Amino acid sequence: MAIPSIYSAIQKLFSLLTRQEKLKWLGIAGFALCASVLEVITASVIVIFVQTLNQPAEGKKYMAKWGFDTAISSGRTIFYMALAFGIIYLIKNLFAIAEVFYQNFSIQRMSYHFRNKLLKQFSEMDYNSHVMRNSSYGFAVIGSDAESAFSSGMVSLSIICSESIVFLCLVSMVVYLKPSLAIFIFTVAVGIAIFVTRYLFPLFYRWGQRFQEASLLANQNLLQFFHGFKEMVLLGKSEAFIGAYQIHSHHKSRIQAFQSTTNTLPRMVIELLFVGFFVATISYLCFENDTPQQMVGILGGYLYMGFRLMPGLNRIIGQLNTFKLTIPSIERIHKEYMSEVTRVTYMDVPALKFEKSIALKNVSFSYLNTKTQTLKDINLLISKGEFIGIVGETGSGKSTLVDLILGLLRPDSGEISIDGYYPVNSYQWHRLIGYVPQSIYLIDDTIEANIAFGVSPEAIDHERLQKSIDDAQLRSLVNQLPDGEKTMVGERGIRLSGGERQRISIARALYRAPEVLIFDEATSALDNETEAKLMETIYQVSKSRTVIMIAHRLTTLKNCDRIVKMEKGTISSAASYNLLEVA
Repeated sequence: MAIPSIYSAIQKLFSLLTRQEKLKWLGIAGFALCASVLEVITASVIVIFVQTLNQPAEGKKYMAKWGFDTAISSGRTIFYMALAFGIIYLIKNLFAIAEVFYQNFSIQRMSYHFRNKLLKQFSEMDYNSHVMRNSSYGFAVIGSDAESAFSSGMVSLSIICSESIVFLCLVSMVVYLKPSLAIFIFTVAVGIAIFVTRYLFPLFYRWGQRFQEASLLANQNLLQFFHGFKEMVLLGKSEAFIGAYQIHSHHKSRIQAFQSTTNTLPRMVIELLFVGFFVATISYLCFENDTPQQMVGILGGYLYMGFRLMPGLNRIIGQLNTFKLTIPSIERIHKEYMSEVTRVTYMDVPALKFEKSIALKNVSFSYLNTKTQTLKDINLLISKGEFIGIVGETGSGKSTLVDLILGLLRPDSGEISIDGYYPVNSYQWHRLIGYVPQSIYLIDDTIEANIAFGVSPEAIDHERLQKSIDDAQLRSLVNQLPDGEKTMVGERGIRLSGGERQRISIARALYRAPEVLIFDEATSALDNETEAKLMETIYQVSKSRTVIMIAHRLTTLKNCDRIVKMEKGTISSAASYNLLEVA
């Protein structure tokens, strides 16, 4: 496989930016150019200052050119030159600090905006596409790859841009002072560039790919370790999960070690070349018959430029290596951001009202990348105010049917409508629904925050909150807790029982004041006694509402108006509990 070039990676990275963000790069380049001019001025002042130290009369000549009074002592001349050097050096460094602040704040703002755009794009992804993905992949793209592309890739580019302009300006000064010496510098630079381009860059790209893969697998195993902690301990499988994580973590650490070690090689080579260059410069000047007085001024400037160029060149090479290492992350986020995945197409239907029925006509559906139809030719009419139960074995299509009614999935054929007209894939339909899943997701926050879910603390409607707590029969639990509804539930509600978690889920659904309640196997993980109590709550809150309830056990649905039985993606029967029990 061909290794992407740095140029193509830069193109892809910049294609992710807005026009305003691209303009900020002109500001970064402008800062770098000004910094380069100040570096050249500083180097020139050093040459003049060293010459003045050796020959004060030379300093007076420069002062005369600048329009200053030269009728002063040699000591005063040296003092003024030292003062000028100090002021210029201070200005240069203050400007360099401003440049670094501008670069980093601009790039981090770009990173922040892009990660928000990418997360927004994920949120707009079709639910059918979403369920086909591993959650750790999206986590890695936003949390790792996007962060790396900007914090490493963009920062590297800004440093390369800045240091390269400084490098070119200082080298231009060397060319101006001694053209013959510049040939030596260019020869060495070309040799280093060829070595880095042909040998180091491909190596760093391959390490970047392996590092990306190892990070993804390590994160995936780490998430599995924490999510499956209880079962892992009970089954005595801790070592298996730790071992799986260790393999990929060790691989990741080895790649980082190789990369860090290789990063130090250019610095050592450049330091060696600098010392050799300094010795060669002295030798060259001696053979040119320059006097010691002439040599001191030139060498002072060369020393400053050398000490400035040496770390600068090292930073350029190091940042090029870092950028090459981040190219796999750039490739991934660019592919992800530009990919033509199916976007959700929720409609805005302000006039939507649910007054009569939910109708499914000849509905068929299959998931992405599968040839088998999950649902086949479904016809179902649910009247407003009706309590419908859906029963069937695992894989019969119950949850898929509910996801279609919710408008999360789109049928391959047929149609689903409200009152024979309004679409279910609309924002207004979602606002009418209270959904209680089998596996409730609780955030590591308070009971109050979990019921209001996504509503900021200051925006919570406390009257509605208290009503939903009462209706879900959570009052006795809340009253016995020292902090009441402000009690923290722990990650995924670990501090609560299964029944308590489900009641919070019901309260969350009721907080929306829905017209339709949908329970997707909400009691399947509960014991019989807890399920019976929860069903009493469900029947209580279901009065005057349309209810769709999925269950494994037929007895759970005995009070439903009608029970729909599903088999292999089709509706095999629809009748009351008594008729189905007899059958």
